[in-house]
Amino acid sequence: MRIQLLGQHPQWLAENAARAAALGSYGVDLNCGCPSKVVNGSGGGATLLKDPELIYQGAKAMRAAVPSHLPVTVKVRLGWDSGDKKFEIADAVQQAGASELVVHGRTKAQGYRAEHIDWQAIGEIRRRLTIPVVANGEIWDWQSAQTCMAVSGCDAVMIGRGALNIPNLSRVVKYNEPRMPWPEVVALLQKYTRLEKQGDTGLYHVARIKQWLGYLRKEYVRGDCALSVDSCVKPFVRDCKGDSGHQNLISTASRKCAGQALSLPGAGIRKSS
Repeated sequence: MRIQLLGQHPQWLAENAARAAALGSYGVDLNCGCPSKVVNGSGGGATLLKDPELIYQGAKAMRAAVPSHLPVTVKVRLGWDSGDKKFEIADAVQQAGASELVVHGRTKAQGYRAEHIDWQAIGEIRRRLTIPVVANGEIWDWQSAQTCMAVSGCDAVMIGRGALNIPNLSRVVKYNEPRMPWPEVVALLQKYTRLEKQGDTGLYHVARIKQWLGYLRKEYVRGDCALSVDSCVKPFVRDCKGDSGHQNLISTASRKCAGQALSLPGAGIRKSS
């Protein structure tokens, strides 16, 4: 596992990369692709795509701070509002000494809209560089991964939000296994709830469960699950109970979310990754 860093100040990136390595991370990654308004507002994530020189300085500082046997990788998009700088961005990553480049096949402006995915552009970058290039974006199953690699020429793909839709997506993509059965997903959610409860106030992890159920509804429709709201939510309410005084909020929020996640018409329609 590699820790991924967000930021724009080379010195701070270097310091945190060194800390991550010292704590046992198998390498570190620089995020230059996150389109979040909060992240971009602080100058991190996809904002760095506007300034390839800053990407170069950040990745170079991280490379110098991390032992040479550990990989330093960078994840980017094709650009901010266009792909005009994609080669400049890719060159900056390689010249900084990065071990690998992951390319999400859309610009920041294109967000996660499926119709804009451009695996061919990833292939153009792959053919330009000598370091490994990994393709990312719209990887939902084994077939989409195979098509992506064929179009881009990449030997590997990175999965993203699709792993929240299908928890075993990595094995689906690599081995063409069937998706995880819904009862196993519920067990996984319950395990996550118990682990999160150990260090949480009772609010944060319930919000995370709501968010996760929102992703799961894109893949698991009610007919697949054959579960009522009560059978899905009651275990979470039980596991979340504590002395925080938020029990009523937990029950209300969880029930509302599960009703939306498992009962909405068209809930099985997949969306962009």
